[in-house]
Amino acid sequence: MIASPTAIAHATPALSERAAASEPANARAGDQALGAATSGRAVVVIEGGGSPHAYTTPWDACDKGRPMYVQSMIDAGLPVFTAPGFGNVFGSTFGKTGCPPQPPLEVQWNTSGYPTQTGQAVLGFLGYLQATYGYRTFDLVGYSYGGLVARATVAALKKPPAAGTMAPAFSYAQGAIDAGVSIPSVTTLNTPHLGGPAYDIAADPAVYLTPVTKAWGRQFAKSSMSLVDFARLMGAGSTQVLVTSAHAKPKPDSWDSLQVGMLDDVALTLIAGDYCGRTCGDSRAASGSGGSAFPRTDGTVPLYSQLMLPCPKICPTPPGSVYIPPGMVPESTVVRKTFPTVHSSFVTDGLGLPASLSVSQNPAAIAYLVSTVAAKWQAAGIPLVTPQPS
Repeated sequence: MIASPTAIAHATPALSERAAASEPANARAGDQALGAATSGRAVVVIEGGGSPHAYTTPWDACDKGRPMYVQSMIDAGLPVFTAPGFGNVFGSTFGKTGCPPQPPLEVQWNTSGYPTQTGQAVLGFLGYLQATYGYRTFDLVGYSYGGLVARATVAALKKPPAAGTMAPAFSYAQGAIDAGVSIPSVTTLNTPHLGGPAYDIAADPAVYLTPVTKAWGRQFAKSSMSLVDFARLMGAGSTQVLVTSAHAKPKPDSWDSLQVGMLDDVALTLIAGDYCGRTCGDSRAASGSGGSAFPRTDGTVPLYSQLMLPCPKICPTPPGSVYIPPGMVPESTVVRKTFPTVHSSFVTDGLGLPASLSVSQNPAAIAYLVSTVAAKWQAAGIPLVTPQPS
């Protein structure tokens, strides 16, 4: 039974020489029973880059509710939390009302931050959930840039700072490590794992608009121009890692190279959209130069990038080439699935397409996402039940 709200106790994540607690956050006595209802396992959604994202729980959300794909997982009995994220100019609840109280700022991720820093923040969020509710096992679902952040969170868990390199301080991220938090699965939705030419335009439209128009088509380039103001005002993830040049050639110190082996022993599922060729909705048999099928996209991200595959044999420039470090993708276990979807409502709204073509609102893609995560729980014997505080 969950204790009454008046009973107060300290949530105490495990500590190490790198994380001597000063004063961890308060949590109700009995909150740990929420995690126990599903054997300490939960789903954490990491949404896209640039925009603010409010913290939500399986039992509480903002007044306008949750995105369709998140609500569908909750309706299936999966306890889903949304990792809170703040933008360049807005806090996590900007534009929303009636949201749950937000966690400490140090466990909120910067939606325009570099993956290394964002992953550390989300690991701290997992530590917060462990300390507050008793969850220790997390299935991560990353949408768009959130998929890169999900991978970075796994890396932060697997490669923490070396002992003795950090001054003693309270750390939810270190608390997660010391408590034995694990991430058995990562599922990504239309994620630009290998960047994309739309982000080249966002980073430098004067240089890239013409070559992207020539290589990827006028409609793709025009749609990508909507990212320019968005990226300048709010950010669209870290353009340093989203431009195609970041993934074009071997670079020993690149973020890609540092991810080799990080996804070993993690069940990786890559869900992608391919509704667009040179124009959205065109035939998949449409040919480009040389008679080869033109590379598909979701209107923002090339299919090869979403699926972490090499660029097609005739690779448009940009990028011209793509380099995937051996061992970055667990090829023996990765699952890839493609749907005729576009990247987001920005694409559907901008091109006048049905809202259901956005992956976040597409019934077929959402059903696959729910079944993918639920199957892992069923295989582990974890009950599908959304706990409720009393």
